[in-house]
Amino acid sequence: MGPMELIFLLLVLALFMLPTFLMMRGQRKRQAQVEQLQASIVPGDRVVNVSGFHGTVVSTGEDTLEVELAPGTVVTMERAGVMRRVEPATPLADDHPQQLPDEQ
Repeated sequence: MGPMELIFLLLVLALFMLPTFLMMRGQRKRQAQVEQLQASIVPGDRVVNVSGFHGTVVSTGEDTLEVELAPGTVVTMERAGVMRRVEPATPLADDHPQQLPDEQ
């Protein structure tokens, strides 16, 4: 095998390896963000779990959370089951101008 064939082979291998490397790098970054989120959950946080249930964290353990899904309905779930934290809603701008009382 000549030097040109070796260079061509290395370029082809690099072409196939680069996308895989970039995907793995992005996945590691996302995984680190998820782990940081799950470790930072405190009572009072509103969360969404991987099944899509919304709830409020009542208490935390080392690996588990007590989450209130509805008034009086508290479930125990794994920290790993938290997909995201729900930020408090911001008030929307008033779409309707304030109506003034009719002047008589």
